[in-house]
Amino acid sequence: QSAGEKAEGDALIKMVSEYLTANLDPDEVDVTREIPQNVIRDMFKMGLFAMKIPKEYGGLGLSQVNYNRVMMTISSYCGATAVLLSAHQSIGVPQPLKMFGTEEQKKRFFPRFREGSISAFALTEPKVGSDPARMMTEARPAPDGSHYILNGMKQWCTNGPVADVFV
Repeated sequence: QSAGEKAEGDALIKMVSEYLTANLDPDEVDVTREIPQNVIRDMFKMGLFAMKIPKEYGGLGLSQVNYNRVMMTISSYCGATAVLLSAHQSIGVPQPLKMFGTEEQKKRFFPRFREGSISAFALTEPKVGSDPARMMTEARPAPDGSHYILNGMKQWCTNGPVADVFV
């Protein structure tokens, strides 16, 4: 890392550490199985759901090293919170969109991840496990093109209960 990049990461890590210590009880998260809505809201305000999203789309534009450093900090404090953020950004929409999305898709979706949208990942199916080559679920455009019709069954979707955008 350059000195400037390291300083940027250090500042975010300090802010996140102080925030979590003052506002989140990881034992309570384990007991209730819920991350408080005010904490999720504040993480959006801090840009934590947009850490890997380029700055030109409203994200923090962190390098992979700084992203890993921030996630390590969060993981050491509350595993459930780290899973929510990590799944959203790595196997959810932001990473594949960053790698393979069109410019129009990036302009349309990236800003949502700074404003309150959480993404989920839906892979595991009965008799398939985690083998994407054997998935049976299909998403087909509706006849009028306004939405997709999903056919199939998922055993679970990481972040599914709180997400509004799915991979």
